[in-house]
Amino acid sequence: MRQQPAGLVGSVLRALEEASFVASEITSQEYCLQIVAKKDNTKLLIKTSENVDSERRDSAEDLKSLAVAFGASPFIIGLRMQKGVIEEDTLYERFGVNVIHPRAFRDAALKKRLPPVYSKRGGLYFRIDGRTLKMCREKKGLSLGQLATMIGVSRKAVYEYERDQMGATIQTVERLERILGRSVVAGINVFDWHLEGEAPDKNPAGVVARQLHAKLKKIGCKALGFSYAPIDIYVKNVGVSFLTFEERMNEDRLENKIENAIEVGKVFGSPPILVTDEKAPPNKDILVVKINEINRVEHLGELAKLLGVEITDQEN
Repeated sequence: MRQQPAGLVGSVLRALEEASFVASEITSQEYCLQIVAKKDNTKLLIKTSENVDSERRDSAEDLKSLAVAFGASPFIIGLRMQKGVIEEDTLYERFGVNVIHPRAFRDAALKKRLPPVYSKRGGLYFRIDGRTLKMCREKKGLSLGQLATMIGVSRKAVYEYERDQMGATIQTVERLERILGRSVVAGINVFDWHLEGEAPDKNPAGVVARQLHAKLKKIGCKALGFSYAPIDIYVKNVGVSFLTFEERMNEDRLENKIENAIEVGKVFGSPPILVTDEKAPPNKDILVVKINEINRVEHLGELAKLLGVEITDQEN
């Protein structure tokens, strides 16, 4: 039985439990995540860190790729970054991953109270409720250009505010609310995350993992590789996670990797498959396939048949 975690991980798990998420801790310091969670269609991948600046780019890239694989939102939950504290009402970013204070995360998960401010390129910006802004502007009989002149921004900026495509500084928000007579600020849905661009096409770590990754891509699999996760490969168009048993991997490390991969699979409904070179490990809770069996596969349909799964053709 796993011990009750302490510190930031423990507080986040308790918040998730109170908010009726199914959640599980990932118990290895070498991975890019510490918590997986799911509630209805919302899936979360979470790393905690008191000082967010200590999080590395390569680890964050794996966290984002995992989020793409499982259709999840990635988070780094922490207390400090860039030599300052993380404010509770502000959403930050590190290497494209949302960064948030633990109390702000708890408020969002439990009370749907969302942070209205985000930090970008060293500045702080408020998310504007575009529909409310447009309604108030039209009610006042103001054109886009007239309102823009009154608050000291361009006509295009007001147009972008109304389309929810651009944030505003505190000074602009104060002018808007003074002229329109009501709040035009909206909360940021921190659980609605989308990767900008494509997930990186990278090889996983490990000899067997690289061999498997190359074979999967050769037969038409949309395979994402990982170096800092309990799974080594996720195949999007088959919906299957793979982890590999490498030659120099000791039994304790393998058991920990299997246990964590199974936890991810339980939460997200995607049981992992262990691929080995020769011998099978003494763990009966995971499907084991030998790499030479996969090497004999010549097309995607054969792979699906071997694994007992269906081709999903999922793009995301």
